[in-house]
Amino acid sequence: MSRVQSTHSRDGGIALIAVLLFLLLAGSAAATLVYRSTTDGLIAANQDRRSQAEALARGGVQLALAVLAQDRLDEERAEFRVEARDDDWMRLRSLPLEIADGGVLRIAIEDAGSRLNLNALFVDGSPRDATTEILLVALFERILDAEPLNGRGADPEELAQNLIDWIDHDQLRLLGGFEDDYYQAQDPPYRAANRPLLSLEELALVEGFDARWVEKLRPYVGVHPYVAGDGINPNTAPPWVLALLFHGIGDDFRLAEEDVIRAVLDIREGDGILCADEADHPACTPIREAIPGEIYPPPTFTAEIFRVSAEARYGDVASTVEVIVDRTDPTKPKFLSWSVN
Repeated sequence: MSRVQSTHSRDGGIALIAVLLFLLLAGSAAATLVYRSTTDGLIAANQDRRSQAEALARGGVQLALAVLAQDRLDEERAEFRVEARDDDWMRLRSLPLEIADGGVLRIAIEDAGSRLNLNALFVDGSPRDATTEILLVALFERILDAEPLNGRGADPEELAQNLIDWIDHDQLRLLGGFEDDYYQAQDPPYRAANRPLLSLEELALVEGFDARWVEKLRPYVGVHPYVAGDGINPNTAPPWVLALLFHGIGDDFRLAEEDVIRAVLDIREGDGILCADEADHPACTPIREAIPGEIYPPPTFTAEIFRVSAEARYGDVASTVEVIVDRTDPTKPKFLSWSVN
């Protein structure tokens, strides 16, 4: 083979490699363009469904408000105010609503009395009485079961006293010293609130608590209303909250055991309604017949504050709107909190 032929052959091979490399790059660019176009299309479609879902969830909140307003009108017409599990707002939970455009809406409404209101243990910036600390200790023992915290065992009595210090108006720790000594040593420093809890998440700021404990407590306790609150509603609270009914006579108070919880549930399952002992209505069973002694804090049977959760779903895209609403004036409900997830 001549030198010229060898050179031509080598040049031809290089040219072929260049062509193949160009085709490969062009194919890769085309594939990338198709992928990006498809991905952008999916993202846009998901964003549209997300917007649809959020709009539907917001509509679900308005539907819940209408149901709560109608419930108040029905109560006033009947001249009998009790929140119970056969109310329309309670039954709404079991009715997923299918929308014509393919959306599915689920609404859950819960009265504030379905959990123990921690703020109800205080009056005018002080514990109602010595029973507050006793109840908090028993509550933390039962719910938290002395769960290890930051590598050490939790002390329910210390937790109870720290929470009282956070809410009460004075600056002194029940354990001795000043309340702000601990909080000012944090990074960044802050001070004890010395007021009712504004949210359950605020508990994570209290000495001895953290976010894990907040989540563990969430199914059991709440903070609404902020002031002038009452205790648990025995007609709507789930069994695990009924277990926090603190009852007794004199100095002998205890959390509800299985027999008390069962007595309450039997009345509810028999379509009965638990009422204050002085209530005069044929549907009522006096609370004392199910729960012996006094109850601390005093139970509630009505509600003005409700938690509303509206979840809307389009395919695999969902949006949930959660609100706390005060329906004291059902024609002008007030939102105490609003979140979109």
